[in-house]
Amino acid sequence: MTESEFQEFIITLGYRYNEKSKTAFNTFEGFHNVIIFRENENRYSTRMECVCERAEDAQKVTKELKSFHEEHKNYVVRAALKHRCVEIELKMTIDSEIDKEQLRALVHTITVLCKSENLSPICRVCARQRKTGVYVVGTELMPICDSCIARKRRLYEKRRNMFDKKRQSMAGGIVGALFGAMLGGMLNVMLYQIFPVRGIWSVFVAVLCFFGFVVTGERATKKSAVICEIISALVFILSEYAAMIMETAILIEREGGGIAVSESIYITNSSLTDMSVLMSLLPEIVIGLVLIAAAGGVYLLKRMLTRPMKISKNLL
Repeated sequence: MTESEFQEFIITLGYRYNEKSKTAFNTFEGFHNVIIFRENENRYSTRMECVCERAEDAQKVTKELKSFHEEHKNYVVRAALKHRCVEIELKMTIDSEIDKEQLRALVHTITVLCKSENLSPICRVCARQRKTGVYVVGTELMPICDSCIARKRRLYEKRRNMFDKKRQSMAGGIVGALFGAMLGGMLNVMLYQIFPVRGIWSVFVAVLCFFGFVVTGERATKKSAVICEIISALVFILSEYAAMIMETAILIEREGGGIAVSESIYITNSSLTDMSVLMSLLPEIVIGLVLIAAAGGVYLLKRMLTRPMKISKNLL
């Protein structure tokens, strides 16, 4: 089943489909039922979030959930009570003949279970028993109460204002990234002479490169991340070459040959024609590039976390 076929299937059941979050939802007696389609796993899951009103009912609810899980083990992934909050997740394998009545029956069973055990719908954010609406926050669909959505909107406005004040200067960012990367490259050369550990000092190249871009370019983007990754990788490789030259020069000086930069460069270039030398350097280069890529991943993650997530209107 494709995503478009799933949309057609779920709409005929009375659900609403949100393309941004790629989820379908409906409300049954105050409980919000969310269905997520997982095309790569060839299945979909349905979830209801509710809370036990009284602590003394928790033990009884736990038994009911265990029984419910055993009875529907072919479909139930998880049915648990945690901190008085009930989370039920189901999965159904999709084949050519989908039984719509089966899905209706399972959702009805969950709703009846929640109502019979005095469970109440909860807000996804504060987990309190309040009237909730359905909102898309970023790309995730959530049941959220009025007070939590108001707080999230204030935070969104604050972050958006801060984000909009920043402007991106690509030229300035590249200059800053080059300066930061070269500074990191010099640190890599010096630290390698003191602590010759394979490739780990490439982190300084990447961090200072990204820092230089943000300081001079102000706003981070995916494009700037790619540029910083390329600059960091090139500068790291050049710094490794410089470290070899410095190491050769130190050896010549120790043997009483004085400081001879040209001779060090010549010897280094000659050694690089030897395949065994290149193969010995390969692990160090690979480790360094992997760490640079990891630094880029952290950079993008930070950008995602600091970028304000847009909040939709109540979908109900």
